[in-house]
Amino acid sequence: MLLTDRYILREFLTAFGYCLLAFVLMQVVFDMFQSLREFLDCGSSTLTIILYYLLILPGAVAATLPASIFFGLVFALVTMSKNNELTAMRAAGQSLLRSSVGVLLAALGMGIGLFLINEVLVPTSAERASELLEQQKTLSRVGRGSVSEADAYTMHNLTYVNNREERKWLFRAFNTKTLSAENVDLHCQTRGQPEQAINAGFAYWVGDHWLFQDVKVITYPANNMQGGGIVQKFHPRWEDPAINDLPEDIMLFSKKEPEFMTIRQVRRYLQLHPKEELSKFRVSLQLRYAAPWSCVVACLMALPLGAGTSRRSALAGVASAMGRLLLYFVLYYLGVKLGNHGRLDPTVAVWMADGIFTVIGAFMVWRTR
Repeated sequence: MLLTDRYILREFLTAFGYCLLAFVLMQVVFDMFQSLREFLDCGSSTLTIILYYLLILPGAVAATLPASIFFGLVFALVTMSKNNELTAMRAAGQSLLRSSVGVLLAALGMGIGLFLINEVLVPTSAERASELLEQQKTLSRVGRGSVSEADAYTMHNLTYVNNREERKWLFRAFNTKTLSAENVDLHCQTRGQPEQAINAGFAYWVGDHWLFQDVKVITYPANNMQGGGIVQKFHPRWEDPAINDLPEDIMLFSKKEPEFMTIRQVRRYLQLHPKEELSKFRVSLQLRYAAPWSCVVACLMALPLGAGTSRRSALAGVASAMGRLLLYFVLYYLGVKLGNHGRLDPTVAVWMADGIFTVIGAFMVWRTR
């Protein structure tokens, strides 16, 4: 790596660090207007409030990383251009593209880091932050006597459909803490024909399958169209190792927010709902794949804007950057919105803005040289 490469990279990383810190703080302060009063109303401790804001930090970093790359590079290059440093590099025969190789590689590395953050940290931390806030609200209601502690972990009328195994569940009360349920109805089919129905007073997850208590098992004869030959048996305790639907899948089936899911969970959710229109989840899946490239797009957009002549003022550079960033986000959010409503293919909806601005950015970098 040349000395000029290291110098540009150092200037970029310095400006990027300041921009990232500023944007993350803005995200946290904005969230405070919504959540801080709720924590105070619930009487939450200071440590609980601090934990909540630590949990939302990964999401804030992920949301602001591409914009931080964009503005950090614009500020660094505008400053270097005003000091005629870029002019000196061009006079020495070093093009803009050659000077920015280190920055582009750094942006690509940040994109890979963004993918890992979105996959490893953001879903878990965002879900835990949401659960922490809901838990504080629930504990507040428990303290006032408006809800029992058991109800705090109970989901009511929870449904789950395993299309692959042709099983349909209804849990009238499902405890997410103990992985147990009350008043459970389970219907099993084979090739669309009813095979078995299970009505249980209680159901417990025992590690690799479900255990039922106070059970009525209804068995339907094969290819029976008249309803005859149905067998009913009552058992105080009954289990079938083949009934092994995971509690994680059952709770995931009812979870409607893809931002709380990893790529594996989103894919699993789509498998559990093959007959439904789930554009929102397909768009979310493409957003995870597109996030790393958005860092490179931010770099390509910023390079020709920041590498102006010494006559360009910093204000003009920032104004031009804001205008271009606004156009990008308008196209980006328009595509995502149309994709979520099924008006555009999810791949087209997500990659449309990145594709267009990749071409525009690359062309402008080539023209600037």
